Amino acid sequence: MSEIAACTLIQEEPDRKTERYLTMFKDYPDVVTVEHLQEMLGICRKNAYLLVKQNKIHSARVGRSYKIPKLCVVEYLLDQDRQLGGMHLSNSLVPSLQNTPESSKLMMPKQRTFGCEQKGA
Repeated sequence: MSEIAACTLIQEEPDRKTERYLTMFKDYPDVVTVEHLQEMLGICRKNAYLLVKQNKIHSARVGRSYKIPKLCVVEYLLDQDRQLGGMHLSNSLVPSLQNTPESSKLMMPKQRTFGCEQKGA
């Protein structure tokens, strides 16, 4: 059985949240790439690969790329919404990455000044 089979399909009668996500992602193909996943979730490439490699979003590796069913992305978002207790997802689409050691390096951008500091102000 492939990893994609582990992705449970959304019920025949989707609820309102499921319909919203499916409407939001209607322009994406049924099977998306990591690049699409980045756009869909608004995350960087490293975090997208981290979600796929940690099997938080079910996918199948085909050659050198990953193929991700769109329904698995929607299912991931619904799971995140349930874990947050119904809070609005725009605050954090990837809260499950925050507790991993790899993500501590990925989530926080480095502060760079480029020599533009104001002195004496």
